[in-house]
Amino acid sequence: MKALSLSEAKMKLSGLINAVSSTDEEIVITKNGRPAAVLISPDEFESWKETIKIRSDEALMKEIKKGLAALKKKKVALYTLEELFK
Repeated sequence: MKALSLSEAKMKLSGLINAVSSTDEEIVITKNGRPAAVLISPDEFESWKETIKIRSDEALMKEIKKGLAALKKKKVALYTLEELFK
């Protein structure tokens, strides 16, 4: 993850936007030597929002944890889509 000062980020903003858009690179912008913001692509931002939404749904998280526990205990099998639709 690349880190730049706020003043440097201001000078290079157009290029930084191109970098995060084309490579999904994350860029930390610092202010007074401390992280102040992170520049990410819109796709990455949407992904984070979806993750937060899922993790805030207690019932869904309970089901996910239950499924993961069953996988660890080998009580269920994991199949690919191809295997399911043969």
